[in-house]
Formats: sequence, structure tokens, C-alpha cells
Amino acid sequence: RDYRPLSFSKTGDFGAADIVFAGYGIQAPAKDGYDEYDSYVHLDVKGKWVVCFRFMPEGISAERRQFLNSYSSLRYKAMRARDLGARGLIVVSGPTSGVRKQLVPMQFDGSLAGTSLAVLSVSDDVFAAWLKSVNKDPEKIQKRLDTGDPAMGFPIKGLKLSATVDITQEKKTGRNVLGRLQVDDTPAHEIVVVGAHIDHLGAGPNANSLAKGDEGGTIHFGADDNASGVAAMLQIAESMATARDAGKLDGKRDVVFAAWSGEELGLLGSSHYVKELETMFSQHAAALSPPGGKENKEGDADEKKKQEAKDEKNKDEQSGPNTGGLHLYIAACLNMDMVGRMQEKLVLQGVGSSTQWQKMIERVNVATGLPITIQEDSYLPTDASVFFLHGVPILSAFTGNHSEYHTPRDTPEKLNYEGISQVARLMNLVCRQLISQKKSPDFVMQERPSDGQRRANLRAYLGSIPDYAESDTKGVLLSGVAKNGPASKAGVKGGDIIVELAGKKIENIYDYTYAIEALKIGQETEIVVQRKEKLIRMKVTPGSRD
Repeated sequence: RDYRPLSFSKTGDFGAADIVFAGYGIQAPAKDGYDEYDSYVHLDVKGKWVVCFRFMPEGISAERRQFLNSYSSLRYKAMRARDLGARGLIVVSGPTSGVRKQLVPMQFDGSLAGTSLAVLSVSDDVFAAWLKSVNKDPEKIQKRLDTGDPAMGFPIKGLKLSATVDITQEKKTGRNVLGRLQVDDTPAHEIVVVGAHIDHLGAGPNANSLAKGDEGGTIHFGADDNASGVAAMLQIAESMATARDAGKLDGKRDVVFAAWSGEELGLLGSSHYVKELETMFSQHAAALSPPGGKENKEGDADEKKKQEAKDEKNKDEQSGPNTGGLHLYIAACLNMDMVGRMQEKLVLQGVGSSTQWQKMIERVNVATGLPITIQEDSYLPTDASVFFLHGVPILSAFTGNHSEYHTPRDTPEKLNYEGISQVARLMNLVCRQLISQKKSPDFVMQERPSDGQRRANLRAYLGSIPDYAESDTKGVLLSGVAKNGPASKAGVKGGDIIVELAGKKIENIYDYTYAIEALKIGQETEIVVQRKEKLIRMKVTPGSRD
């Protein structure tokens, strides 16, 4: 095949329109010592199809590539073409790209959110035929662009393109597997969650696969990521259940063992669980509210004010729908993700989420003697972070990354089985401490890290917390905002949907990330949110992450 739509393309019929060529389709501002790069200089693209090369210039320095990386993703290129009024974007790999497959794969890229223009991929042969009509050589053009010279784009005269795009998003049901260990004769009012994600990449049909060469399309076994974590979780469950049946398990809290689905697609299973709990708690609270009536309206108002003041005093340093209330039910979340390659050390992440973790780890590790490295950061690319963002202390075990990660080479014979068992024993002891101690661990909200651990290379900081599990919202739904952060000070709240930032239309998380990248620290700008049915405009002053 010589063409296909991209997964986030708009569907529908797109009438015939002119075609223009815009180099690599990149617009990057002058900053950090780098000159501006603009593929659209003096190029009229309004109402036209924009065709551009897929990646970024191949011959530029590593530092320049790192700078342009933020502006060269296909999502970003589509956003820029859209904002400039283009009919659609057409992506071509080009003769110097060296790709094995010229067309962009039809694959899930982490979000079901689409864009409001057509986005297509065409083969090098199709593009060459188009350029032949205007006496242009695609290889010569791309080689010149690869030097870092943006060059000027041009119209491909005499050609018009029409397209019909029909994409059906196939939605399937993921299934969490949960089991509750009731420690006492009656269900406890609090629980400790012990979890590990059970899903993996299958044959790797998405952007997360790191398969090489002919490995593509073959089974990604996921022995370490994350059969190892599930095995450790099951060992803990078996040990604690056996102890309870023998009358040797005492505690004030029950334990919920969870095998999460959809972690690789964006922490979907754990997010669903947390949302369901919050909905249940909200409905329960509403059911307990006294009925309205003239005679008690004044009293109800007084009680409401008292409760609001109490909630304000007790809530964690993060605001959002029901945030912080979850900690009243879930004392802590223990997570195991990739614990099968124990060599020099075990890494325990999320230690900064509670002041109690450090001493507790030291105490229980007397029995196991494991070499442990502590990491404070709780903003992790694993299920535990969902609980952290809802006010629950977390502790996540990890034995380190390796070259087989997300490839078909992550196979069972490479696992350190004794190491997995040792990790399970340590986390078992932590769990027993948690269910038996008088008070649940305190929760500490952390600032997002300022180093390279951030998912996005953003300097400007708003303190907004997107709901990554939400896919059907037009805009970016916020699960919360950091207390005293720029967004909070501006009046933005959890539950708001951001639809515009600094004059840029926001349709999805990608638009939002790119808009934040363009913000200037300390320079006031406008943010537009949808709150219920109302659009609200506010002024926000970005802070610095560094």
C-alpha cells in the first residue's frame, strides 16, 4: 500500500485542495542559544494539504536534535499545520530516513484523543511522483534539509488531493483481577493495596515496543515486565493467607491484592479502580446527607461551612475531586514492577510520599539484608503514581532496567528467581507492618522532579495534574492542581477541562504539552477552561520547574 491515515487523524470526507511542501514541518522558536527553525516561512498553507518529512534533519548535531525533538513529533507537526489553517497533513519518510517501513504504522500512541484535521502517511514513491510534476528531486531536497538549513517550502502546482478517512477505534475491555484478604472476623475499614500490572505488549503493536530488526511483530514475553511483579505479589498473598488461616496474622487493616490491566496503555486499570472508589465514596456521602427542608436550611448551611473548613484544613497539598479522601480508606499502596533482574541492588521508589517509609524499610530489612537504594520521587511511570496523585502513600519495588526491556528478549530464563522471592519477602514484611500499626502512614505531597526523570522536558510549570486515563474529552481534563501552584492561584480547579492556553487551542494532552513548552516563566498568559457548561478565562503566571 502507498498510503494510510494515522491513528489520530480526523475521519470524514476531505474535498480536493492544493498541496504544498513544508520541509520537515517543524516550527521551533529561537531559545536556549539555538536559532529559530521554521519550515513554514513565506508559505501559504491555509485550506491546503501540507506534506512534510516524517522525522527531523538527520545531519544536525546531537544537541540540536535534542532541542528540536520537542517540535518534531507527528502530533506536534499536526498541531502546527492545524493552527496555520491547513486542510490536512501528509507525512512522508523520505529517501534518507533509512526506515524499513515507509508508512507510519497504524498504532495506538498512548492516547485515544484525535485532532481536527486529516493526517495521512504516503510512500516515498507517491511523493516522488508528486515532485516529478514540478521537476524536483526528493533526495536532493531532503539531503539539503538534513544539513539543518530549513530552506523554503513551495507549492506543488498542478496537483490537488482529496481523501476519505474512515477510522474505527476498536475498544476492548481490560480486566483487573482483585482479591481481598480479610484479616479479622469482620471487614476492616481500611485496606493496604498490594499491586502489580499483569498486562504487557503482546506482539508489540504499539509505540512502546523496542524490538529490533526482524523482532517486530513477535511475542513480547514480558518475563520481567511484569510477570516478575505478579509472581512476587502472589507470593505475598499466599504467605499472608497461610498465616491468617493458621491464626498467625494480626492486623487492623485488610489487604487487597491487585493485578492491574492496561498499565502499558497508560495506567488504565489502576486509574479505573481509583475512580470507581471515589465515585462510590461520593455516592455514599450523598446518601448520608440529611434531607433538605426550610426548617433546617440554616443549620445545614452552618454544618456545611464547618465541614468545608475541616476539609480545607485536613486535605493534602493537592486539590481535585475527592483527592485526599482516598487515604482515609487506603492506608498505602505497595507496587512491584520489574523485580526480576536483581543483581546489585533493589530500588524502592516513592519513599518521599511518607515520612514513615525510611525507618520502616530499615526495620524490616534487618530480616532480609537486601542492598537497597532509596528514591524519593513518587512521580513514576507505573500504577503506584495513580494512588500517589490521589493522596495515598506509595512504595514501589524495581530491580532496574535492562536491554531486553519491552522486547521479545525479556524471557523467563533471564530472571533471578531467588531475587524475586527476596523482594516479595521484604514487601511482605512492609505490608504486615502496615496492617498492624496503630495509625496509617502520613502522606507527603511532593513537587515534581526538576531533573531528567520528567516525562516531558518542560521548564515552565503550571501545577496542573492531567487525568491521563480520560480519552474522550475534547481538551485536557484535570484530576487536580497542586496547592499554591500557578494554576491553583489563577483559580483553576480539579475537574476543569483546559481548552485553550496562551492563545493555542487545546484538544488533547499533546496540544497542552506543546503549549506549556512555549510559555515564558514569569510572563502572565491566559488560560481558558470549561467548568461544567461554562467557559472561564483566567490569567496564569507560569513558574519554573528548575
